[in-house]
Amino acid sequence: MRKELIKAAATGIVPKDLKPYVKPALEKFKNEMAAELGMPDYDTMDKGELPSRMNGKVGGNMTHKMVSFAEAVLAWNYRKQLESGKNEEGADT
Repeated sequence: MRKELIKAAATGIVPKDLKPYVKPALEKFKNEMAAELGMPDYDTMDKGELPSRMNGKVGGNMTHKMVSFAEAVLAWNYRKQLESGKNEEGADT
Protein backbone atom coordinates (compact mmCIF):
# COMPACT_ATOMS: atom_id res chain seq x y z
CA MET A 1 0.00 0.00 0.00
CA ARG A 2 2.82 2.43 0.83
CA LYS A 3 4.30 2.13 -2.67
CA GLU A 4 0.90 2.77 -4.27
CA LEU A 5 0.28 5.73 -1.97
CA ILE A 6 3.63 7.33 -2.80
CA LYS A 7 3.08 6.74 -6.51
CA ALA A 8 -0.41 8.26 -6.27
CA ALA A 9 0.95 11.27 -4.36
CA ALA A 10 3.58 11.82 -7.02
CA THR A 11 0.93 11.86 -9.75
CA GLY A 12 -1.47 14.04 -7.78
CA ILE A 13 -4.18 11.39 -7.55
CA VAL A 14 -5.74 10.74 -4.16
CA PRO A 15 -6.82 7.10 -3.75
CA LYS A 16 -10.59 6.72 -3.29
CA ASP A 17 -10.29 5.28 0.21
CA LEU A 18 -8.37 8.38 1.34
CA LYS A 19 -10.58 11.07 -0.22
CA PRO A 20 -12.85 11.43 2.85
CA TYR A 21 -9.80 12.26 4.95
CA VAL A 22 -8.39 15.03 2.75
CA LYS A 23 -10.59 17.92 3.88
CA PRO A 24 -10.36 17.25 7.64
CA ALA A 25 -6.61 16.63 7.36
CA LEU A 26 -6.13 19.96 5.57
CA GLU A 27 -8.26 21.70 8.18
CA LYS A 28 -6.14 20.21 10.98
CA PHE A 29 -2.97 21.15 9.10
CA LYS A 30 -4.21 24.73 8.68
CA ASN A 31 -4.93 25.02 12.40
CA GLU A 32 -1.48 23.63 13.24
CA MET A 33 0.15 26.22 10.94
CA ALA A 34 -1.85 29.00 12.59
CA ALA A 35 -0.84 27.76 16.05
CA GLU A 36 2.82 27.87 14.99
CA LEU A 37 2.23 31.51 14.00
CA GLY A 38 0.78 32.35 17.43
CA MET A 39 -2.93 31.84 16.67
CA PRO A 40 -3.85 28.69 18.64
CA ASP A 41 -7.60 29.38 18.39
CA TYR A 42 -7.61 29.92 14.61
CA ASP A 43 -10.39 27.39 14.05
CA THR A 44 -12.83 29.46 16.12
CA MET A 45 -11.60 32.92 15.08
CA ASP A 46 -13.59 35.22 12.81
CA LYS A 47 -11.22 35.25 9.82
CA GLY A 48 -12.83 38.46 8.59
CA GLU A 49 -11.45 40.22 11.66
CA LEU A 50 -7.88 39.11 10.90
CA PRO A 51 -5.63 41.17 8.67
CA SER A 52 -5.21 39.55 5.27
CA ARG A 53 -1.47 39.35 5.95
CA MET A 54 -2.10 36.95 8.88
CA ASN A 55 -4.46 34.75 6.87
CA GLY A 56 -1.94 34.85 4.04
CA LYS A 57 0.83 33.68 6.35
CA VAL A 58 -1.20 30.65 7.34
CA GLY A 59 -1.86 29.72 3.71
CA GLY A 60 1.69 30.54 2.67
CA ASN A 61 3.19 28.33 5.36
CA MET A 62 0.82 25.51 4.43
CA THR A 63 1.84 25.82 0.79
CA HIS A 64 5.54 25.89 1.64
CA LYS A 65 5.31 22.72 3.75
CA MET A 66 3.15 20.89 1.18
CA VAL A 67 5.56 21.78 -1.63
CA SER A 68 8.49 20.58 0.50
CA PHE A 69 6.66 17.31 1.14
CA ALA A 70 5.85 16.90 -2.55
CA GLU A 71 9.49 17.55 -3.45
CA ALA A 72 10.58 14.84 -1.02
CA VAL A 73 8.08 12.36 -2.51
CA LEU A 74 9.16 13.19 -6.05
CA ALA A 75 12.84 12.88 -5.14
CA TRP A 76 12.19 9.56 -3.38
CA ASN A 77 10.34 8.20 -6.43
CA TYR A 78 13.03 9.46 -8.80
CA ARG A 79 15.80 7.90 -6.72
CA LYS A 80 13.92 4.60 -6.65
CA GLN A 81 13.57 4.74 -10.44
CA LEU A 82 17.28 5.37 -10.84
CA GLU A 83 18.15 2.58 -8.40
CA SER A 84 15.88 0.11 -10.14
CA GLY A 85 17.37 1.13 -13.49
CA LYS A 86 20.87 0.54 -12.14
CA ASN A 87 19.83 -2.85 -10.78
CA GLU A 88 18.37 -3.84 -14.13
CA GLU A 89 21.49 -2.67 -15.96
CA GLY A 90 23.73 -4.52 -13.52
CA ALA A 91 21.68 -7.72 -13.95
CA ASP A 92 22.21 -7.65 -17.72
CA THR A 93 25.99 -7.63 -17.51
